Amino acid sequence: MKPLLLVLPLVPLLSCGGDDGLKCDNNDCHTPGRTTVKWEFDAYPDLMFQDDTCLDVGAANVRVVMTNKADATITQSQDGPCGNKQVIFLDLPAGSYDVAVTPLDDGGNSLVTAAAMDMVIGGTTGADTEITINVPYTAWTQAYTGTFYFRLKWNGMSCEAHNPAIATQTLTLKSNGGVVFGGTSDTGQKVDGTDPEACRKLSEPTAQSVQGVPFGPATFIVVGKDSSGTVQLQHTFDTFVGANKNNPEIDFDVVPPDAPPMPDAGVDAPPADASVDAM
Repeated sequence: MKPLLLVLPLVPLLSCGGDDGLKCDNNDCHTPGRTTVKWEFDAYPDLMFQDDTCLDVGAANVRVVMTNKADATITQSQDGPCGNKQVIFLDLPAGSYDVAVTPLDDGGNSLVTAAAMDMVIGGTTGADTEITINVPYTAWTQAYTGTFYFRLKWNGMSCEAHNPAIATQTLTLKSNGGVVFGGTSDTGQKVDGTDPEACRKLSEPTAQSVQGVPFGPATFIVVGKDSSGTVQLQHTFDTFVGANKNNPEIDFDVVPPDAPPMPDAGVDAPPADASVDAM
């Protein structure tokens, strides 16, 4: 009789520090707490503006510095590619942290007068934390200009569909602290409130636009008149002009005075130029 062979199942050896996401110190393996810091530039959804991109402001990297609020000697710093839109800190010592976000150009120089600041609690095992910090338009060292893309609705309709039809549009664009912009639209219409021109239909393949507008908050006043010159609709919108030319196309709904406006931002308009358009 042949001897019986006992075959035992192979049991994988557990190890630390591999690709399983565990951190091991003195044979103590655990999932590290994650503190994720995200950034955005000039994000003002209340002004119908999503945000500016890294290319718009010339940012190559972003530096994030974490400083423990109870003990300033506890600090960590990371530089991450701007396009990643985040960095992750693992196993910060317990506590709350001041977070400083500084966009950098491709030479490592700061693009802002001061870091954008906020506070976050350090993530712990089983309790990751996350924060998004907006770098405000007031922080940038460069005085950008940008292209303002827009379409006009008239109480939700194209101008020819409104009753009576909107025959002319008059535009006033104020920026840089309320200064009336002296430029013109893509068809040559002045945007200083003095130039009524034919209303432009929603069916046009491209949005209306104004180039070279000072970057920042803006006021947009739209007046629509019928063929007899009578004002039918008009409204004043608070909005925002982003840096450079890769800005969103915004729909402005010019409604009667007793109705709230219903504007919404559309998809990004195609950039006309990849370079930062400075004043």
